[in-house]
Amino acid sequence: MNAPTQNPTQVSRSLWPWRPLYWEPVPGTGERLMVGVVHAYAGEIQVVRTIRDDVLDCLFGKAAPGLRRLIEHSLSLFQAAGKAVRSLESFEGQLAGVYAGPLRATEAASAAELLQTACLLYSSLGNLDKLDESEESDAPQQDEVNRRFGSEVKIEVVKSRPDLAVGFGRGGTLIDGGQKVKFGFFSPIAVAHFTVLHPVRQSASVRDARARIFELYRAREMAAIGQAALIAAVPRDDDATLGSRQREVLRANRQEIEAEAASMNLQWYAVTTAIEGADRLIEAAG
Repeated sequence: MNAPTQNPTQVSRSLWPWRPLYWEPVPGTGERLMVGVVHAYAGEIQVVRTIRDDVLDCLFGKAAPGLRRLIEHSLSLFQAAGKAVRSLESFEGQLAGVYAGPLRATEAASAAELLQTACLLYSSLGNLDKLDESEESDAPQQDEVNRRFGSEVKIEVVKSRPDLAVGFGRGGTLIDGGQKVKFGFFSPIAVAHFTVLHPVRQSASVRDARARIFELYRAREMAAIGQAALIAAVPRDDDATLGSRQREVLRANRQEIEAEAASMNLQWYAVTTAIEGADRLIEAAG
């Protein structure tokens, strides 16, 4: 099916072609996950990852960071192939473990609407609004998710600033004579915590962020450190896999945490990648 030739600014809705992109965790088993979408909205081929980081964390634990890089690499190959073929009709086959599914068409007024429809209809792991009502015990432990994010940030920081490696995982006291509390990063110049604002279990994420704001505030006061920062991994604002309710709650929670951090004169950094988190830490540490 060829992409429509109408100017999208002249019509409110049109049918746009797309294909699901599947990945088999164990090749040859037939078990597959929809990890992305390749579409030709407005006649331009684009590849978008749809499987979320929290889903990969739940499914694969400590192996999730490596699998994310593998999936991103595969999708980048599809993006390059899309620029070469300029049509989804012949967009088939497998690239680095990810393969294109059947050609479909969806009526949509925007690329974001197309992606949301694709996730709602064809990916049980793309939109997790219904899981918000599940028990919190079903979610991965917040500390475990935070550690993974902090480890990824450390890897990126050490690449350009190996001198900062000694600051990761160090501790400081919150009261005179108290026990040491472990921080994501602790140095004479800056102290930082890492947290993840989970799109599925947001109440636990907010509680964790508030606790870390208090620890950062006390540690800065006790050690007379100039910079204190909470670096939080958050979903992208344009993440098509989020439901409307998740977006509203995320937006409200981010504003709340940012305001609470500002009230204690702490830095709040909302980042979407470990690389961005590393940049913010390096900025704070000087």
